[in-house]
Amino acid sequence: MGEVIRKRAPVKDIFADTRTTYDRAVVRGGTFQALAEQRLGPVLAVVSNVEAQIAEVEAKAGPALAALSAENGKADKLLGKVSDDIWNALGRPAVDPHLSLLFPGGIALYTDGDVATQPRRMELLVSLLRRQVHPRLPGDVREAAANTVEEAAALLRAKVEPAMAAKTQLEMLGRVRTALGRAAQMELANLKRLYKGHGLREVDIHEVIPTRSRASGKKGAEPAEPVG
Repeated sequence: MGEVIRKRAPVKDIFADTRTTYDRAVVRGGTFQALAEQRLGPVLAVVSNVEAQIAEVEAKAGPALAALSAENGKADKLLGKVSDDIWNALGRPAVDPHLSLLFPGGIALYTDGDVATQPRRMELLVSLLRRQVHPRLPGDVREAAANTVEEAAALLRAKVEPAMAAKTQLEMLGRVRTALGRAAQMELANLKRLYKGHGLREVDIHEVIPTRSRASGKKGAEPAEPVG
């Protein structure tokens, strides 16, 4: 006896079987076509819509994420230079408690971690500089560093927002796509039951609905996308 694809099969495989079934049913015509249009037509319309949205967002996400990565690299390099400039202005001290207030453990506080929050961390450094937490740091060096970091933080933030928006959209659409995969599989199973209820033979049904072995899809569901 033939088997319909399992609900935990990869979503792309479920969609492929659903489209194949629909196309074959239309060629067969009659009851095959009528029931396929009733059960599979609506879900395939939604699938096409969601996949079009994913393609559209991916087209925007690629450049946005690349621009963010490039700007993040610039910001990290600039923070390293600002740290070096301040250290040099202070006479390259081996130990300086006040300098540790600005760069605890070096620049990692500002450069490591989620890039989406890095602009806020950089603004923290700007605030510390302008509050003059280091009594021996020359005013011109301090102000130049604060202005430079502030400008870099603004540039990075401008790249963060579109990239994170695209990433969030892709994550949400990926979850929708996964849910649609489960819905499509259920419709395939329902369609087979309807075909049998109308007296169609198993062999004829599986000339329309692709046959899958019982082992198919047991490795687990395809994860929700994103993307990026």
